[in-house]
Amino acid sequence: MDRNLVILNVTGSETMLRSDGHAAIRLETKEMGPVAFEVSLQAIAALRRHLARAEMHILQSQNQTKN
Repeated sequence: MDRNLVILNVTGSETMLRSDGHAAIRLETKEMGPVAFEVSLQAIAALRRHLARAEMHILQSQNQTKN
């Protein structure tokens, strides 16, 4: 992992829609409070893929802990 990368703990999220049709994701973080970023359809697709992978790794880790 990149040593200069800031890792935040996400404690909540919200979708924000603007009147011009743009969308943003607002993340509530433990360390920095709220952070928002605008997303495109391409970014949403990438986030879905990465979230699915992260979920799979978490579930596998939990299953290994139980065994």
